[in-house]
Order: sequence, then C-alpha cells, then structure tokens
Amino acid sequence: DVELVQGVEAPGAQAVGAQTQVRVPVFAPSAHAEWYAGAYGGLANPGGLSNATVSSSTIAGGVRDARVIDIELEDSTVWGAKVGYFFTKSPWIGVETDLYTLRPDLKEQVTVGGVPGRAFADTLPPMALRVTTGVVNLIIRSPAINERFQPYGGFGYGAFMTTSSQSKTSISPGLNMFAGARYVLTEKLALFGEFKFNRSTLTFSGVEGTYSTQIFVFGLMWHFKANPPSAVTDAVQR
Repeated sequence: DVELVQGVEAPGAQAVGAQTQVRVPVFAPSAHAEWYAGAYGGLANPGGLSNATVSSSTIAGGVRDARVIDIELEDSTVWGAKVGYFFTKSPWIGVETDLYTLRPDLKEQVTVGGVPGRAFADTLPPMALRVTTGVVNLIIRSPAINERFQPYGGFGYGAFMTTSSQSKTSISPGLNMFAGARYVLTEKLALFGEFKFNRSTLTFSGVEGTYSTQIFVFGLMWHFKANPPSAVTDAVQR
C-alpha cells in the first residue's frame, strides 16, 4: 500500500529533473511468516459423561458394562500453552499445537442404571480425575477489522489423556473446536480470549462415557516473526 502525497517537500528530498522524489513512511502488513507462542488459564465446564457405562465389583453387588444415567463431573480451572505458525503465502491460515490440562473430578452421586434382567440405584464414590489434552489445530483468522483486533477460529484433533486416583492413564482420540480473538498490544505481544469445545470418549476405573466440555480461557501471546503492521518506506513522485 502506498500513500500518495501531492506538493509535499520532505527532508532528504532529491530533485530529479522537474520532479521531486519524496520518501514517505507508510504502514503495510508484513510479508513474511509468523511464529507465535501463548500461555493461558481459564475455567472448564465439563457437565457430565453421557452414554455412560460402569463396571464394578462393589456397585449393585457387582455389574459389568451397566448402562447408567449421565455421570456428573466437577467444574475445573484449566491451564495451557500453544505454539503456532501462519503461512507466508496465506497469512490468514495457520497450524498450531495446543496442550492443556484440567481436573474434572467425579462427584459423589447416586446413579441409576441397569443390566439385562435388573435395574439398580447405588452411590458412586468421588474420584480425583485429570484430563490432559494435546491437539493439532487448523486455525483461520479474519482479515483484521483494524490493526489491533484479530478474530479467529478453527478445529483440531488429538489425544485426551485421562488419569484417575484409581487407575493408570488411558488415551482416547478426540475433537477440539474453538473461536476467539486477539488484541495486539505491541509488535511482539497480544492478549487473547478463546472458547473451546472438546468431545471424546473417556475410559477410567471401570467408567466409560462421552466427554463434552466447554472451556473459556484468557492469555498472553508472543510473536516471534512480526505479522502486525510494520513501518516501511516507499518513494512517491510528484
């Protein structure tokens, strides 16, 4: 982008014939790729495990793969970090890796379920639970509404690693969808806010169910290759 200026003399102007060449600073988007890294924290609302089954030697006198009503999970704080890259030729498209962890502990609750030939109601004991998610995302950002505000969204696929107080870690594939915006503070720093929706099937300590959680986070982003506008110089002739 070139800003045309008519009839402006500037320091350092050079006369060329009947023309004066003026060097004028203008702002234009950077042409090269952008690396970034971010750290964030927030809150997760996992709701519960749907389509759940339970296998236990103590519940209801012993059951295996018993279908039960949704199993409630606790809300949790979440902490994470991401690293990403926007491409040179298509600077609105990028890829990122995202790693975050939360503790959606299983609440003590009365569960109702059944197996062939009988139904039951019994108490599920509380259980400490940690879910750590690592995903690779495709990210698309909107052309900037202005130089500072940049909306974005995308989706990804990855591994959901679940560890309970009563079992070893199990790994399940799952989906991550997200939308957010970043606000540029300086050429190197930006604030961002993001909503994530995760879906997977978790298995731990004889429990299995569909995990659908909503996550809200805020954080700080560092840019290693400056994509925000930077000063360049162009020649304007009159």
